[in-house]
Amino acid sequence: MIGKAQQDNKIHGISIAINAPLISHLIYVDDNILFCRARPEEAKTIMEVLRQYQEASGQKVNLDKSETIFSPNISVEAKKMFQENLPVRINDKITKYLGMPTHFGRSKERDFNFIMVWIWIKLKGWKEKSLSFEGMGVVIRFVDQAIPTYYMRCFLLPKVLCNKIEKVICSFWWGTTGTKKKSHWNKRENSFKSKHEGGLGFKILRDFNTAMLAKQVWGFHTNPGTLISRCFKDKYFPHLDVLQAPIGNNPSYAWRSFNFLLGILLEVADGGLAMEIRLEFGGDNWIPNHNSFKVMSPVKENSNVNMVKDLITTKGPS
Repeated sequence: MIGKAQQDNKIHGISIAINAPLISHLIYVDDNILFCRARPEEAKTIMEVLRQYQEASGQKVNLDKSETIFSPNISVEAKKMFQENLPVRINDKITKYLGMPTHFGRSKERDFNFIMVWIWIKLKGWKEKSLSFEGMGVVIRFVDQAIPTYYMRCFLLPKVLCNKIEKVICSFWWGTTGTKKKSHWNKRENSFKSKHEGGLGFKILRDFNTAMLAKQVWGFHTNPGTLISRCFKDKYFPHLDVLQAPIGNNPSYAWRSFNFLLGILLEVADGGLAMEIRLEFGGDNWIPNHNSFKVMSPVKENSNVNMVKDLITTKGPS
């Protein structure tokens, strides 16, 4: 119904840049945001849509828990007229959407400190219980290291915050509490190595954060038709590919985070395959869409092909 109202020009969405898609709503379960012009007639349209939805579904929208946020240039009179037709309290800004912060200050460590608090609360609850080392490892991998993952997909967390989280995880692992201190029988960096390298298999948060952001940027490159790709492209790199995009003027922190990854992705793109130099032709898994991902036929002893890179040519078409 919102989309139909937008098609009929009864409400107008917002566009973050020239030629960017108009967005009239962001809807996810019960945490929804509607966008329109600060005009009484558009407020009436939204109220009518809500009324029809309530009658059809039997669910009632709680306007007391809802709020309206206006652009800074909207006059007080316009706000009052809008509120008369859409009786929702007025607020200055949306602090979070789907748990994600929407405003950032100078100190990103302070902006994301709630992640540290959340992890500390989780660990504090488990400290009072007797857990084996295996149990503590499960808590760290699937509870405490999973909490920042949601935010790492969109934002680059500060190094200081990542180091603090890793320090708290090590203290929990070795049994340190607020009242008693226990010896750490291994260096922190060793704990965050893979088990094949003699570590405990905990994630290095900064590296994992980088990988998550790189995946998002690569999605902009390979799927330019998605809504989020189109919005970022029209805002920051309208005439370029994302891999050649500059930082731009007054960028959001999300775009700063994505742009930070471009250097890493360019190294991979310019080098063809960064992994090729370490992939053995006959021993490693490198063939996609294959049962074993390996070369099944035996490799001749006198063959010049030992690594995957030996199969790659830089020559163009003749």
